[in-house]
Amino acid sequence: MIVLILLIGIILIPFLVAPWLVVDNAADTADAIVVLGGESPLPNRTIHALHLYEQQRAPVVVFAGGTVTGRLPETSSAYASLRQALARGLPPDVALVADGAQSTYDEAVLVRDLAVTRGWRSLVIVTDPYHTRRAIRTFRAIIPEVHVTASVAPFLDSCVDTWRCRMRVWRYAASELVKMSFYRLYYGVPLL
Repeated sequence: MIVLILLIGIILIPFLVAPWLVVDNAADTADAIVVLGGESPLPNRTIHALHLYEQQRAPVVVFAGGTVTGRLPETSSAYASLRQALARGLPPDVALVADGAQSTYDEAVLVRDLAVTRGWRSLVIVTDPYHTRRAIRTFRAIIPEVHVTASVAPFLDSCVDTWRCRMRVWRYAASELVKMSFYRLYYGVPLL
């Protein structure tokens, strides 16, 4: 009976918390838009950040991310997103790169240094839906003096059937719950 209850919990909890994980509270304007690294082969985060830039939501777009150990820096997710953005018309003089991160925590540390140097008081984080809560919490913990909000980058690929859509939600939500727990225990990032 206990095993059955645990199994049901493991299956249901990610579905129940999935809506809570999504935070889309971007302010009208900010000092910078921050595109987090690690996006899928489809550049949903980059394209969404470009839309925000075109709406004049911020004068600067920061591309964060890292690369696999042993690879050239030019292969990092930050530079891949930058190349995508420039190819889609982003002016080079408004783009910055915060390269070298291996996690959302690392990205927050790198962006903190930019925020201090440039005097930024507000940021809009652009990432996938289920990553937004952890991203905001992490950035707020690392840069408490900066107002941090999020803008959800919608997935560009559509789900063709209900089963695949549900499995994607479960997979992302379950993964984020594990990562949020790790961030709470290892980095002290608050969950709420």
